[in-house]
Amino acid sequence: MWIALAAAVVIGVAVWWFRRDAADGGPAAERRPGWEARLGDEGATALLEGLRAFADAGTPVDLGGESGVLTVFEPPRLISLDLLADRFAARGQAAMHDPQTTVGELMAEFLAAEEPGVLHLRAGWADGGRFADEVREIVCPQGAAGIGAWSDAGGLGALEVAVLGDGLPGTTMLLDLARIRDQYDESRARQPGAPGEVVLRSLLTSVIANGGAGLTWTVPPTERQLGIALAAAGPPELRRPSSVKEVADR
Repeated sequence: MWIALAAAVVIGVAVWWFRRDAADGGPAAERRPGWEARLGDEGATALLEGLRAFADAGTPVDLGGESGVLTVFEPPRLISLDLLADRFAARGQAAMHDPQTTVGELMAEFLAAEEPGVLHLRAGWADGGRFADEVREIVCPQGAAGIGAWSDAGGLGALEVAVLGDGLPGTTMLLDLARIRDQYDESRARQPGAPGEVVLRSLLTSVIANGGAGLTWTVPPTERQLGIALAAAGPPELRRPSSVKEVADR
């Protein structure tokens, strides 16, 4: 109960901040993420109010700051705010007149079925060893060009990795660690003599390249952004700045 209340407070603060900057002529347009800019002042405020009502109704959520990810804690889900904003905008005036009902209906759809931009996580899954760290060290190694901040998605068994790209709006790669671990265990069973790091790196690059199970994006990556993610996850020698540029420009 306290989690839901805290989430409602966070969303309420976001609504207040947005209205304050709009009323004061502040730099909201420069600071707000792409999903807010897409909706405009009134649309973004309506969506945030709908999310606050959704949280107040008893479903814990978190807006996720700059990552563009809406986190639902129970059941565990990661939802692209860009996707939610697009679906909200598609409802037209009905969404503006009744954002609470519109957001509630959209969230019910996302909670029920996985789709691009929506990741359903495994309830209660947690890795007690180094697996999460090993995945993170591969997909967002220190100093990799074009890779930004990462998050553990509130400890829900997922990894969020910001992928930037020169002059491009960023996107966030979402990885379900439980499904990645399942695939890793299967791969190790087929290659008992291969080093674990080699098997995991090969698996992750394949999942990133092919959009495999357990991976989605807040916004579909451009070819350049996909190249940046693949270069970061590839062998260390490909992470030289020149090599990253060559891969990203393909």
